Amino acid sequence: MIYESCPALRDNKFIQALQGFFRSVWYQVAVVLLMVASNVFALELPVFYLYLLLGLLAIFFAEDTLPLVPVFVCAYMTISPENNPATHVGESAFYDKAFQVQFIVILVVAVLAIAARLVHSLVFSPTRAERKGCPALSFGFLALGVSYVLGGLFSPSYSAKTALFGLVEIASLCALYYFFYYTVDFRRAEKDYLLRLFLLLGFGIMLETVRLYFLPGVVTPEGVDRGKLTTGWGMYNNIGCIIAMCIPASFYFASTRKNGWQYTLLGCLTLAGVVLTQSRGSILFGGIVFLASYAYVIVKSRGRERLYHLIVAGALILLAMIAVAVFFEKFMQLFASMLRFDSNGRDGIWESGLKQFAGHPLFGVGFYECEAFRWGQLPSDSFLPPRYHNTYLQLMASGGVVALLAYAFHRFQTVRLLWRRRTKENIFLAFIVLALILTSTVDCHFFNFGPGLLYSVILVFLERGSPEEQRENTAERTEAAA
Repeated sequence: MIYESCPALRDNKFIQALQGFFRSVWYQVAVVLLMVASNVFALELPVFYLYLLLGLLAIFFAEDTLPLVPVFVCAYMTISPENNPATHVGESAFYDKAFQVQFIVILVVAVLAIAARLVHSLVFSPTRAERKGCPALSFGFLALGVSYVLGGLFSPSYSAKTALFGLVEIASLCALYYFFYYTVDFRRAEKDYLLRLFLLLGFGIMLETVRLYFLPGVVTPEGVDRGKLTTGWGMYNNIGCIIAMCIPASFYFASTRKNGWQYTLLGCLTLAGVVLTQSRGSILFGGIVFLASYAYVIVKSRGRERLYHLIVAGALILLAMIAVAVFFEKFMQLFASMLRFDSNGRDGIWESGLKQFAGHPLFGVGFYECEAFRWGQLPSDSFLPPRYHNTYLQLMASGGVVALLAYAFHRFQTVRLLWRRRTKENIFLAFIVLALILTSTVDCHFFNFGPGLLYSVILVFLERGSPEEQRENTAERTEAAA
């Protein structure tokens, strides 16, 4: 805001250095490393203060709010296993009064600063004329939001609480979409900015996953208890989903960089990170997205570069097969809990959801009638309800046909948006969304707040297009006005 209001600041060396840092890969690396440090060493409060400082510097002195993207993407994954409020009820730092006061102060300052920046961008920004009109996905979000709020209408379980939860759900899916739509000048953003962030994020979450194996009770004489692979922001399925979403980023760079085979190697390592989480759904669907991304790279590459991509993947697959054969017993012990093929109660949950939908097909029964196991030690009246571990059953049971149709309309709008903006960057961003959609057929990810925030950010990058496209559109408008 101050940067735009005071043109003289543009010649200030400190401001110029700050702008360069915010636009660099080193800033993204710093934000991801702070996320890992917070998670591994239980440094939530110091990292929250540092994130707030970076956010305030960006809001007041950056050209736009692009530097806030890494902070919003990473903040959800900062919570350490020791401070998980769901599994350490009464023991987590989030139950400490001093921590709570400081956390609330940080949130209030952040919200006020963000609101001020949004108002400034809407009223005073010189680029505001380019963002007039309604964002492309607005009607789909509106339909989905209304269906969430009305979920359970006419059923005995409908209440203000379920309507409020539906409102929070839709906010997690679209709040950042609208904020960045109106506050980021995408002409100045590098076209691979978000994909680069997801590449770094994947390896940051992998470091958090490795650390989980050193927690008490994870590795036992009988093998690894994957149920203990629980961090501060989710359990192994949640971790697996996020890493799976990061797989396509490596393959984007494999298809666009010289010696791209190095990024193919990183993509294979990211898939190995998914396996390390021992999340069967994430391994299955992350593997599908891996193959789709890899196939795209092979089809689009030529000559020697294509050969290198094939050699890297082939060599790694061969090494993995040899390692499994040589250390078969060790691998069986490591993945013993994952290899017990059962549904973890999903068949019963899904059957219950179908019955609830059959009883209230129009609006469902709302968000609080699911009979699933409640993860952690959250009380039965917690604001976070148990869910159905399947996006479509969740929509049917919680919102009925109305929610299912609203979601179909939203999905139609996102597919149409991708079809109209088929840049290479958008195709790989779509692969990231695909990983979320697929893993959500066996889990709750689409209805978890963290993945919802990532989804929201991805959609705004899909819509606003590459910098080249934005410049072309601006030039066309200028010529038309002349």
